[in-house]
Order: sequence, then structure tokens, then C-alpha cells
Amino acid sequence: MRKATLLIGILLAAGITIAADGVPLDAYPKTSIAEDATATWCGFCPNAYAGLEIVHQNFGYDAFVSVRYYETSGSYGTTETDARNDAYGVTGFPTVIIDGTNRFVGAGTATAATGQPYLSTVEVASLAPAPIRIDIDSFNPATGAISATVTMYSATASLSNETVLFVLVEDNVAASHTHVARDLIYDTITLSGAGSTAVFNKSFVIDPGWNQGNLHAVALVQHENPPGVPREVLQAASTWPQPSYRVRGMVPFSPISFGASSGTQMGEEFTVMNTGLTDTFTIDVVVDSAPAGWQTTLVDGSGTPQTPPYAFGLNNEAATTFRVDVTPSSSGQMDYHVEIDSPNLSSPLTIPFTYFTDDLDVMLVDDDGGDPFELYFTAVLDAAGKSYGVWNRSLSPLSADVATNTNVLIWNAGFTSPSLDADDKAFVGQYLDAGKALFLSGQDVGWDLNENNPDPVWYQTYLHATYIRDDTNIMYLDGVAGDPVSDGLTLHIAGGSGANNQDYPDEIEAADADATEILHYQGDGCGAIRALDSVSKARLVYLGFGFEGIDDAQDRSDLLLDALGWIGPELLIDGFETGDLSAWQ
Repeated sequence: MRKATLLIGILLAAGITIAADGVPLDAYPKTSIAEDATATWCGFCPNAYAGLEIVHQNFGYDAFVSVRYYETSGSYGTTETDARNDAYGVTGFPTVIIDGTNRFVGAGTATAATGQPYLSTVEVASLAPAPIRIDIDSFNPATGAISATVTMYSATASLSNETVLFVLVEDNVAASHTHVARDLIYDTITLSGAGSTAVFNKSFVIDPGWNQGNLHAVALVQHENPPGVPREVLQAASTWPQPSYRVRGMVPFSPISFGASSGTQMGEEFTVMNTGLTDTFTIDVVVDSAPAGWQTTLVDGSGTPQTPPYAFGLNNEAATTFRVDVTPSSSGQMDYHVEIDSPNLSSPLTIPFTYFTDDLDVMLVDDDGGDPFELYFTAVLDAAGKSYGVWNRSLSPLSADVATNTNVLIWNAGFTSPSLDADDKAFVGQYLDAGKALFLSGQDVGWDLNENNPDPVWYQTYLHATYIRDDTNIMYLDGVAGDPVSDGLTLHIAGGSGANNQDYPDEIEAADADATEILHYQGDGCGAIRALDSVSKARLVYLGFGFEGIDDAQDRSDLLLDALGWIGPELLIDGFETGDLSAWQ
């Protein structure tokens, strides 16, 4: 007992939080950071400003901060902000990079109105456990002096010559120009062992013309790979004021899971941590959507089921754990969230989860950055009686469970950038290498993978397409006579009951003998291909435009169902559910 008491005392002295069961936490809640590459002459950048402001309205500075790196081609830029943008490989404005890895190029009026895709990205990123904690111990805006301590929480993680960045930020410089990066200071950190610390003392250069009352400091620790190329931001902190009462969550696993369609399925434990003053909280489980008869059970850290809303108290820096068990009664999908609240909080903490049964016909990947384009697909699937799930890509990258439990994937890339990021490409490549089927729709997939975030080898290898140009400006496409997918189709991708959003439909063409062109823009170029990979036997239908833009519901149904009939013939053949493959073609 004396040894355990001594260990806990050492950990507390080092700033390590002790969980409710007396076990030290191996992580600390993450502060997510958006780095906004911008310019005063950029016409679309105010949309990014407005979108990020919506994120700020939903999160305190303990969970989210943002800074702007202005280019010197306009006002407020410095050689340091130019260099930071260059290190990230920024080629267009605005480019918003969240936590070093989530990159969003461009911003439209929808971003300004909804905060998407930034908001959903931060909702997930802010729940990620960080191996370290950063405390800004002092900051003097008059002299620029700053002192910060980095504390290692993880017993297994280590930092080796990683980047530490301090950013001096001025708010309210001019109308619409705030969070302006004024000075940047770099250092490195090597740290390992739970409870170990590293202290930094730096000094910004203060211009007498800056408003000292509007100056704040940001500190972050970031991976670089290779050296000089910024990657994941592990943790951030700032001097902006934080509310006295606050609560954070940590979810060290994918919030999306698979399981059986009957029986109680045990969830994984997540952590709730009080980072503010001592408070009493309630935790509730809210089912957003589920088939009839499905149930949830809230279970506390001792393994005891509790009836929500369940009240519990936490001292400052104290934490406890919960899990949610799901009991399905049929095939399908449950979307639910945990809500932690207190009368002292300005808004509750919400933690979203999704549960899929492992017997679905199709998985629809909702990767449109918060737009409702998935509804164009689900309307067709519902009418056809298909069993399907909708994977919210903003919650989590696709996991190996998707490949294990599904054979047909519909990927709705919408009008996003990046259309497919590194995680997406890795998953799709493995999925197709395993001989599975993919229907991919997105008007900027070709442009993104060949011009914006170029990876033409992957594009040609897995999509069997060659990118020709970004914008055909042609709104009519014709099918190919006798083709099993497009025979008899004439599509209009503007107006009608479609999304009316086809600003940049890509022109593509078949890249190899495995691919066949199936839709052509009237008068000029190919708009879609299908491919049967000669090695893996994977089947693919790839639209260079957005499926959601098709103006007629019947045309959307005909195209999607014919495509599914070709890429996923097992959906229509007896034996699919039983595993009897004798009837498969």
C-alpha cells in the first residue's frame, strides 16, 4: 500500500491525472488546432473564416484553437507565415489544415453557413486522446516572454526530436481579420516516460504597433516526416480564456463498430474527464436513429448498468469511464450519442457512435463534407429494398471491419477536397485488391488525385482511369448502347430534383484494357467508366461527376441499380447470405 501511495504521489506531483479507480490516465484530452492558410486578396477566404467561427461557437479554447497564416502577397503576412504555408505544400487559398493531417482546400457559402467540413472534423478530433499535455505557464504580451511545460502521460509513447511551435497571435487586427499569426518560434522536443516533462522559455518579438491587449500565444507539438514536412499535431494549447466549468471526453477507439444482429454487444470504454472546477454531471444515451426494437445499456467503469440520465460527480482533473452496450433485434444500423451535461456548462459534451450489424448488403460511405448528398443514394437503396449502412467518414476512417463484413461499397465523395485522403486510398486499394466491388461518385476526384493532391499512379492503378481535365461544363451525358450499366440512359446533371451542384464535372477516359467507358458528355469526352480488374477480379464503376447532380429520380435509380447489378451480382443471387458460392458468377 505504501508503494502504491508513493507512486500516486509522484504522478500527481508531475501533473498526471488519476482516474476514478486510482489508475493514472495514459492520455490527456486533445486540443485540436486549425491552421488557416489565407490571403487578404482571397475572395473565398471569408467563407473559411465564417466556417471556423462556427467551430469556435461550438467549442471552447480548451478543445479548439485556430490561427491564420497570411501570405505576404497581401497584408499581415510575414516570411515566417509564408514558410509555414510552404511547408504544408499550400498551393491554393483558403487551405485549412486541422491537426496537421486533415486538409480542406477552398470554401464555399455552405462552409460559411454550416461550418462544414471543419465542424465534424473537430467534433471527432477533439475526442482523440493525446499522449502529452501542454501547459502555457506564463505569457507576457508586453515583452513577448512565454514559458510552457510539456508533460508525457503515456507510458509507451515517446517523442524523438519532434517539433515544438510557438505562435504569437493578434486578434481583431481589422474587420474580419483576427487570429493573425504575428511571430513563429520553433524548437524540438525529446521526451519519454509517464510523468516526464520538458520546459520551454521563449520570447516573441513584439511590434509596438500591435495591440498588446489582443495578443495571445499558441503552442503545439507536431510530428515531422520527413524533417521539415509537418504531419500530425499531437497536442496544442493557448492563452485564450477558458470557462471555469468544462468537461472533456476521450475515445481511444473507432466510434463506429460492427457486430451481430442479435444479442447484447458489449461496447468499449471511453473516458469522461473534468478539466474545470468540481462539478456534478449527468450522462445520457440519445438514440438518433435505429430499427424498431433496438436497445442500449449504459454501463459505468465498475461494470454496473446505470439508468440514464445518470448523475456522477468529478473533482478537478478527475476522470471516470463508461461504455454503451447495444442490443440489436434485426439487421441494420444504430446512430446514437452520449451526452454529458451540467447546469454549469454552456453546452453539453456529445460523443457520437454508430453500430452496424455484420450482415448488410451494401456500405455507403458518406464522405461529402457534411452535405446531404447521401440521401440521393439512400432513396434508391430504400426503394429497392437493399439492406445497407451509412458510414459517416467524418467520424472515422474506414476500418478493416468494413472489408470483413461488406463486399460492395458505394463511396459518395460529393464536392470535397481532398476527395480521397491517404487513409481512404489505403483502404480502397486493399478493398479492391481483395476482389471486392466499388461504386465511386465525385466531380472532383479526378482533379484532386491528379492536380490538387496528385497521386496519378494510384488513380490509374485502382480506378483504371486517366484524368483529362477538370471542368467539361457539359451537363448532358449519354450511355453506351448494349452496356450493362448505361444502355439507354441519357442523364442531365443540372436542375430538376438533383443537387444542382455540378460546377466541375471531370472528363476522364479508360486507362487500360480492364476499363470500359460507359457514359460520354454530349459532344466531348468520357464521364464514367467501369472496370473488371484482370488480377484481383474487383469490379468498379467510377463517375467523373456527382451522382447527386442527376436531375431525375428514375435516372438515378436506373444508373445505381444497374451499376450494383454489374459490380455486385452476389446481391441478386441466392446463397450470398449463406456463404454458398456455387451460384455466383
